[in-house]
Amino acid sequence: MDNLYKKMNDALKHLQAFHDVFKVEKNFTETEINDYKIYKYNLDKITKIIEDLDFDSQLYSQKGRQMILADLFEYILLGRGYYSIQTKDDKENFVRLILYFVNLLMSYETLTVSDNLREKVLEKLKKEIPEITLEEKFPELKGFKGKIGLKEGESEAPKELNKYFDSLLPKTAGGLWHELLVYVFLLRSNVGYIIPLLLSQRLLGFKRNIIPPDFLIITYDKNLYGVEVGTKKEIQSGAFSLQTTIPTATIDTINSRTSDRCPICERWIPFCEFVIDNYSNFSNEIKKTEIRCLEDCNIHEKDDIAAGKCPYTKYSRKKVQTLLHTHHGYANGLHYHYRCVLENVDQKVKKEEIVAAKDKIALKTHYPYYSGLEELMKKME
Repeated sequence: MDNLYKKMNDALKHLQAFHDVFKVEKNFTETEINDYKIYKYNLDKITKIIEDLDFDSQLYSQKGRQMILADLFEYILLGRGYYSIQTKDDKENFVRLILYFVNLLMSYETLTVSDNLREKVLEKLKKEIPEITLEEKFPELKGFKGKIGLKEGESEAPKELNKYFDSLLPKTAGGLWHELLVYVFLLRSNVGYIIPLLLSQRLLGFKRNIIPPDFLIITYDKNLYGVEVGTKKEIQSGAFSLQTTIPTATIDTINSRTSDRCPICERWIPFCEFVIDNYSNFSNEIKKTEIRCLEDCNIHEKDDIAAGKCPYTKYSRKKVQTLLHTHHGYANGLHYHYRCVLENVDQKVKKEEIVAAKDKIALKTHYPYYSGLEELMKKME
């Protein structure tokens, strides 16, 4: 990641070098003074138009910042990264890259519950971007202790501070990682040629503009479909379909199981190595989204999984009257970090019962899967 950021900075410095030379009159000889005047004239015109359009605020500002930060990642991964992807092996490695990167995004959101990491990030931002300290809510956020950025009823911060905190992260609560995962899901599902429009959220016409879906798919039988990531955009998707006659499907992210936040520690549960290895191997047919860790995993020993040594194992179980090891408060159907359950059951004997049970049903994880495209996928079979 360090090298990616360095390369992005190098590209900006490269462009800045041209501007820094051409904007200074003394860099031109007497015979080149007209070159300077032409540059200066056009620069002044551009500067005025940028001010009129408030163009620079679209590159970095408090308003829309989380979208801007997400766009930068999508530019790196989808706007430029695809030039590195030529062969089947490259595509598999790209899927692996996305899954690991999603895990990083989940790690960033630890700031919601970690005062320590949030303080360190804010200090780093203060040092690198001093003007951020002038934003109205920055001092309040800097002094805040407690949970923030969680859904209503779980956050301990006021609404406006939650909103400001969200602006510091790239599309929080899975917004960015769902878009990236849907891309590799479409790629792996072999539904056709994928056109990401994540960086083109307005298509301009001479008299009218249109809001496209997140992706377009050109199927191998030469049909065109739109794909919108996330619900609550049905009106927007419907308008696009009516204006273009391109059918548009909505992807369900809420029930995808790729964004389970542990109700105990309130951290996201990332992808394990078994999921990443198998999902990025296109020779593996994914027949079901749920993985039974004790039955399927070939990375950890069963005793180690049962003992909670894998930090990625989920626990999800409903209480069963005939099973003593399910008689506890976390047997309620929600998805937890298994290790959090073991650390928080109220009796040592209960923990021992849960470990000894080696519950094949409760200990699980999931492959990325998104519903909404079943009919299209059937056509591709």
